[in-house]
Amino acid sequence: MDQVDRGPAPLVLLIDEDPITRNLLQPVVRPFGLEIVQARASIAALELLQRVAERFRLAVVSLEMRGLSGAVLLETLRIFLPGLATVCLTAGSTVGGGPGCLAKPPRSGALRTRIAEVLAGEPMPASTPAVAPDVVARARSAFALSASLLDAARELARGMPGESAIDW
Repeated sequence: MDQVDRGPAPLVLLIDEDPITRNLLQPVVRPFGLEIVQARASIAALELLQRVAERFRLAVVSLEMRGLSGAVLLETLRIFLPGLATVCLTAGSTVGGGPGCLAKPPRSGALRTRIAEVLAGEPMPASTPAVAPDVVARARSAFALSASLLDAARELARGMPGESAIDW
């Protein structure tokens, strides 16, 4: 029997500073045929996506990140990589990221269900506050000039409440 080479497995990008959460994800994504790539910082995640976005089917994003927050990262992905499925995680005592965020550490069953939903095309409910249209326009302009997701994210951070692009 001939084997068909389907190329490299699709990837899931896990963006989280917490090693415990990163370790929990491997057995959950294995049944989906995805390989995990981990990033401990949002900036590193954007740099990876900038280079090989087409390889990724899913991004699992923690809201609590130093520097560029998970909220800014999610908004950047929503605007500039809308075909990338996303799952949001939060360590907050209340799931303050919105109805689409799972509490950390996520229960395997809930995480597996949410991954199946987003891979099937179900959009994640908005997890970040609405960004003003002028902020989105500035981010789109920055991206048009530089083709850099990081530049676009900086513009989004400048216009999102409680965010700062100065620290990173």
